[in-house]
Amino acid sequence: MNLRLVQFSLGPGKRSVAEAIADKVVPAIRAQPGCDRCEFFADDEVGDYGLVVLWASKHAAEAAASVISPILTPLLAEAKRTAESRHLFDIYEPKQ
Repeated sequence: MNLRLVQFSLGPGKRSVAEAIADKVVPAIRAQPGCDRCEFFADDEVGDYGLVVLWASKHAAEAAASVISPILTPLLAEAKRTAESRHLFDIYEPKQ
């Protein structure tokens, strides 16, 4: 399993702009093969927003990135994001 973390800054009070991005991107991500879960998160006071996505595999995450990135990148540019990061992490399941 893998976790994709996408964080971006729009500035304080831009939640409606961030939610409009999420309204377009989250359904597209959830429709991708191998997506186990996708959620939007926000800290409106600071102006930081993002997405957390659980993927069944690294392959699924990478395949989806080639579909989602062309949707997300222009939306963030249009929203005048001041910072952005995208990371893919391996999930470690501790032995019980």
